[in-house]
Amino acid sequence: MEGIVHAVTEHPLIAMAVCFAVLLILYFLFKSLIKLALILIIVALAIAGWFYFQHPESRPASLKDALQKVRTGTEKAVDRGKEAYKQGKELFDKRKEAYEKGREWVDQGKTVLDKGIDKGKDALDTGKNIAGDIGRLLEGKKETGGRH
Repeated sequence: MEGIVHAVTEHPLIAMAVCFAVLLILYFLFKSLIKLALILIIVALAIAGWFYFQHPESRPASLKDALQKVRTGTEKAVDRGKEAYKQGKELFDKRKEAYEKGREWVDQGKTVLDKGIDKGKDALDTGKNIAGDIGRLLEGKKETGGRH
């Protein structure tokens, strides 16, 4: 191990080759992450360049001013996001309450419907009994010739 360290420190060409190999290995390990970072940097530079060429007079005088603008814009965006979250939560709670009321009404409707079905069955049975009685009475009148 000491021999490798000694050779790398004495021969800069070997040191460069080792650094290149390490960077190459890191590149292949983090290839997708590096590609994403490079794409984001290119997009950010393109947007900054577009704003610079479109409105050169509105660019900040210093980096400190630019950072302050970004910080202010970020705070506003975060506040809007928090407000949107609160509104979404309130809306969700209202919909949940409406859903629960609807379920309650459906359950009440099912109960009323079941009671109506039971009453209808009872009425049908009663009607069959009455119809049977009337039928027997009519048959009895036919047999006796209509006289009692």
